[in-house]
Formats: sequence, C-alpha cells, structure tokens
Amino acid sequence: MKCNTVIAIIVLGILTGMPSIVFGREKNDSLILDRIYDYAQYHHPYADTLPDNVYTKYYFNVERRNPILWLIPNMYVMAKGEREYIREAYTKLTFKDHHHYDIEKQALSGTIQHNRAALTPLRSYFTPRLYDVAIYDGRVLSPFHPTNRRYYRFRQNRTSDGSTRIDFLPKSYNTQLTNGFAIIETETGRILRAVLNGEYDMISYRTEILYSSKGGHFTVPWRSSTAATFKFMGNRVATTFTSYHNSPVSMADSIVNIEGRAAMDTLRPIPLTLHDEEIYERYEKEINAQEAQDTVNGKSNILKKIFWDTIGETLVTPIESESDQVYFSVSPIINPLYISYSNSRGLSYKMQFGFQYIFSPHRYLNLDPMVGYNFKIKQLYFNCPLRITYNPKRNGYAEIEVANGNRIGNGSVLKAIKEQYGDTIRVDDENATKFDDTYLRVFNNIMLFDWLDIGTSLIFHRRGAVRKEFMQKYGMPTDFRSFAPRLGIKILTWKGGPIFSAEWERGFKGIAKSNIDYERWEFDGQWKLKIPGLRLLNMRAGTGFYTRKQQNYFVDYENFRETHLPDGWEDNWSGEFQLLDDDEFNASNYYIRANVSYESPLLFATWLPYVGKYIEKERFYLSAVQVERSRPYFELGYGFSNRYLSAGAFASFRNTEFLNFGFKFEVELFRRW
Repeated sequence: MKCNTVIAIIVLGILTGMPSIVFGREKNDSLILDRIYDYAQYHHPYADTLPDNVYTKYYFNVERRNPILWLIPNMYVMAKGEREYIREAYTKLTFKDHHHYDIEKQALSGTIQHNRAALTPLRSYFTPRLYDVAIYDGRVLSPFHPTNRRYYRFRQNRTSDGSTRIDFLPKSYNTQLTNGFAIIETETGRILRAVLNGEYDMISYRTEILYSSKGGHFTVPWRSSTAATFKFMGNRVATTFTSYHNSPVSMADSIVNIEGRAAMDTLRPIPLTLHDEEIYERYEKEINAQEAQDTVNGKSNILKKIFWDTIGETLVTPIESESDQVYFSVSPIINPLYISYSNSRGLSYKMQFGFQYIFSPHRYLNLDPMVGYNFKIKQLYFNCPLRITYNPKRNGYAEIEVANGNRIGNGSVLKAIKEQYGDTIRVDDENATKFDDTYLRVFNNIMLFDWLDIGTSLIFHRRGAVRKEFMQKYGMPTDFRSFAPRLGIKILTWKGGPIFSAEWERGFKGIAKSNIDYERWEFDGQWKLKIPGLRLLNMRAGTGFYTRKQQNYFVDYENFRETHLPDGWEDNWSGEFQLLDDDEFNASNYYIRANVSYESPLLFATWLPYVGKYIEKERFYLSAVQVERSRPYFELGYGFSNRYLSAGAFASFRNTEFLNFGFKFEVELFRRW
C-alpha cells in the first residue's frame, strides 16, 4: 500500500509538473522570438538608402528532359544540346525602403545561349528576407515575422557557443510554409544562420542563409545558397546558386547589361571552381565549332538557327528588346496566362504587345496594343492606346485610344419590337438584339495635388447591330453613335487607403453624326486593404445614374459592365459580377452596387488531405446590386489559386431565391516565370 502511494505521488507530481515544463519552454521560445522581432524592428530603417552589389552564380544540370521542355517558358534553351550550364550575374540593389528595392543588371556571363535567363522564378530566391512577412518576393511566409507565428511550431536549444538554435515546423503542410532551423545570437535576437526547406511553384528548394555582423544591411543576408530541383512531366532540372551581397566592386550606374566573361573576371568576388572552368571551356569549343560550321554551310545553316530560335522565343517566351531609348515586347503565342473560361462568358484568349520610346526621363511614349478573342460570341477584340507621359511626377499624360468594347444588348430592344408586332415573336438567336461597340477616346490626366487626379476626355462610340437583317425586318435602327465630353476626378486618401472617384459624361446629338442624347453620373469607391500575413480585403461600392436619356438601348456604364476578356485573378475577379445576365448591365436608369472579397494564403482548404498542400490562396466573394424595376441581386462565391490554375464557384440569388450556379477558371501555370 505504501509502495502504491509513493508511485501515485510520483506520477501525480510528473503530471502536474508537465504543464510547467511545457509552458516554460514556450515562454523561453517567446522570449527569443520577441528578441528577433525587436532586432528586425530596430535595424530595418538603416537599410533604406544603402546600395548593395550582388554577385550570383548559377549551375544548371538537366538530369532528364523530353519535348515538353520546349514548351516551358525560358526553358527551351536547355531543351537540346548540353546538359550542364553556368550563368553569372552582377547586379545592383537600390533600396527604396526595407521591404522594396530596385534591381539593375550590370554584367552577365555564362554558357546559356545568348545569355538568356532560365528558371526565372529562382530570381526571388537570391535575396531571401527572413525578417519580412514573405521570404521570397511575396511567397512563403517567414517563421520569424510576428504575423506568421501562429502557423509554426518552434523548439529551441542552447548550443555550446552560447547561441540558440530554433527548429521550426509548419502546423499544416502547405507550399506557403517552410521548415528548417536557425542559429540565433541569444542576447540580441540577431539571426546568424538559417536553413530552409520547402517547395513552391514546382521547385523544391533548400536554402542556407548567412548574415554578417560587419555593417551594411543587417537584415539582408551576406550570403545565400540554394539547391533547387524543378520537375514537370518527366523533366528534371537540378540547380545550385549562390549570391554574395555587399560585393566589393561598385560599377557606375550608367553601366548596364555588359556581357562576356572578361568583364565578369574583374567583378567576381570568388574564383570559379575547376568544374565551372570545364563548363566554360566546353562552351567556348562548341561556339568555335559552330562558327566554323556556319562558314562551311553558309546561309542555310544560319537561317536554320534563326528559325529554331524564333520558334523558341515566339511560342512560349515573351519577346523583349531594350536599348537606352526603346523598349519592345510581345507576349508569347502559346500563353496559358491569358486563357480564361466561365460557363457564362465562355472561353477567351488574348495577346499583348508593348512599345516605349523615351525622349527624356520626364517624357516618354507608350503604345500597348492588345488583341483578344472570345470563342463563345465569336468576336475579336482589340485595344490600342497610345500614351505620351509628359509629367510622371504628377501622373500627367495624354492618350488616344481606339478599341472595340464589349458586345452589348438590351431587353428594351426586344420589348419595343413586341409592343409593335405582338408578343408572339420568338427570337432564338441571342445575338439578334446585340450591338458591337467601337470607340475612339482622347484623354488627358494630371494630378493637381498629391491626393487629387483630374481626367478630361472626348469619347465617340459607334454601335452597330450584330444581326442587321433582323433589326431592319422590324424597323429598328441598326446604327447608334454618340459623342460626349467626359470629366472625372479621383481622390487618393493616404498611402494604401481607399480611392474615390466621380465621373460625368454628356452626350450631344449632331456632332460626328451622333444620334444619342444623354447625361450620366457615376461614383465609385475602392479599397484594397492589405492585412498582415499576405491577406487582402477587397472592398468596392458605387452608384451610377442618368439625368438625361433619350432611349434605353444603350445605358453604357463605365464602372458597371460585362467583360469578355480575362484580366487574371489579381485584376478582375473582385469587384465584378460573374453570373449577372448581360442585358441587366445596361437596362436600368441607375444602379447601386457593392462587392467584397477576402483573400488569404491559408484558410480552410489548407487542411484537406493530399490537395491542401498545394492550395496557395483562397478567396470568398460577396457581391450585390440593385437596378431599376428589379429585386436586389446577390452573388456568393469561393475560389482558390495554386500553381496550375485559379478556379471559382459562384451562386446567384434574387433576394433569397436561388437563380443560377456557375464556375470560372484561369490558367496559372508558369505565371511567375
């Protein structure tokens, strides 16, 4: 009995002592983590104005490849030929604040054809930011930022030299989280060394980060090394790269994009390895042999080479050309990023072009055409804005834009036909009462104050019937034209705060054969509220109404309209109605609308087995609108985004009556490449 009593007392003592042991460890963990937070908060301001010279060396090994590699952006240069490559870059980082910096490439060298970039997502890995919310340029939540503390488990141990080792594991396995350990200076909370393991965007990585105590950027690594592996559909490319910050040689700001090994030999802070030298030697022999072959075969060999280069560039890689004054770009022909589908608006695709001519640092010309096609309505869209910026400090620019807008329709057209010819008329063609819109806009914008933008414009619309024979059969007009001056103001509150806008437009008959007389007002407010932890709350509300209107056929609002071309998850999924019938956008004398969406990288889907690991962002949507002679309309939606696609499901209601269900997706594959 006494023995049992003693055992019971010992067990009770252990059980009652366990909470104090556990909580004591958590208390110590909290103490060292708080020191890390305090260290970052104290030292961050000192990084604002210090430039940083960065040398980076990449090594690529194409372990497995197949023809799919030709179709991956920036990877066709490794789809044939050698399997080992080296690339060196010398760049200058200019910090705007402790979170943001500009990167300027000053020197390049390597064995990749024409010094082209490959595996471009690796760029975000060469300056990891452990003290920020996200480590790699907006991705992977840092365990050493106070906002992300709830996502990780920590364990600490004191090392023999007096520093502290912290091991961290994510509470749920997701590509936005990482695992590893860090060595911390116990007294100050300064990170001395860290090792991170994870996977993001089809790249698995192991990064080692070393910090320096000899001045410079206290919160920017002195050296970071990453071993990464890219795997996709049977292709496997392994790479290792190391970045050295605070490199000793500073180049003049005017020196950019110098190519060649000779220049890099004068900048490199560490010598090349014997293996690096062998890769360079093989490359130089191959180049010499190719030049000799070109001399023998003449033009045919050169044309063949140009042909394959052209295919590689134009199919899956953006074409870019840049000089001191001119910049030109073309999006690739095979561009999954601009493919969009929804069951209400069908399949869409577009291409974008860009041209810039710089007269001076304060005056430049931009031409950014866009061409797109909607397969459901079989319509080709184009937009061609020509802009000259004459005062960038005050957002001063003048623009001429020629485009064809969204195909529009109005139930009032069919209603007018039925009133005259009877309700027995049936229209099986949904385009019978639709009109195509082509417009010309001349616009000028200037920021009078830091908080006030003023925009003035003249706009001309020509709307032509899609089915002219149908409209003529029932004596309806087939052509509507409008000419209107427009005045808009935009009020900018504080940095990152809400933006309010107001717009007035007045159409006059008789000018440029215009036959529509109207006056329109619209008011709008938008706020993208950034919440710590890469979360975002999108809020939008607005109203529009007509104070003068000749007929109801073309109530064409600026902020309340349907769009048939994709703009991407980040652009138009919030603040838009996904299931609202297109006739309702312009059938009312007024509208009152509100849209809210909440976005977060780690919500409910993260906890799902198997698939939750790859859900990078989730969104919830709530939209509402009230139009004339209609009950309030609501949309509820949920969406997620991962490395492959963005998808959303939406349901619509009239008050509480269910109307419709639909979905939408856009391709995200290689969007960051």
